[in-house]
Amino acid sequence: MYEVDRHELNAGWELSGAYGIDRLVLLPKNPHWLFAYWEVTAKLENKFRRKHGANWDKALLVLRIHDMETGEHKEFTPNCHSDNIYLQVDDADRAYYVEMGRILPDGSFISMLISNIIRTPRNSISAVIDPSWRMLNFWRQQPHSFVGGSSSFEFQASLAATELFTQGTKEDQ
Repeated sequence: MYEVDRHELNAGWELSGAYGIDRLVLLPKNPHWLFAYWEVTAKLENKFRRKHGANWDKALLVLRIHDMETGEHKEFTPNCHSDNIYLQVDDADRAYYVEMGRILPDGSFISMLISNIIRTPRNSISAVIDPSWRMLNFWRQQPHSFVGGSSSFEFQASLAATELFTQGTKEDQ
């Protein structure tokens, strides 16, 4: 893209840092990590500040990760100036949601925002084998099983041992 086109594309505008929408969004990063980002408007903060008074400013900001299958939750304390965080979870292939709130000095939890529900991917190969897909003869002859079988390194070693994928000439050796 030419420099002139780039300038016209942006036309001097910059992306907004905030959109004025109270929200908490949860995304799966991989089987054991989640990413959450949020925006809390001044209007929502002031609503809770009026309701809870001086206790609101003393309250601790907390994110609660709820495991929908076990009913358990874990708490994380994000930096009060951040608007996103990576969260580690123990179990893969689970449904989670996050609740943002504050813990008041008396120990009570006040919920402010609730995220969407996500499901983390599983951390293993599927045990379901589709019968309509045919295994190639090459794979049938290998002394390994794909489900619970050899690791990538072992698989590559077995391929090299059969000399099916070794490239080169006698001059290279």
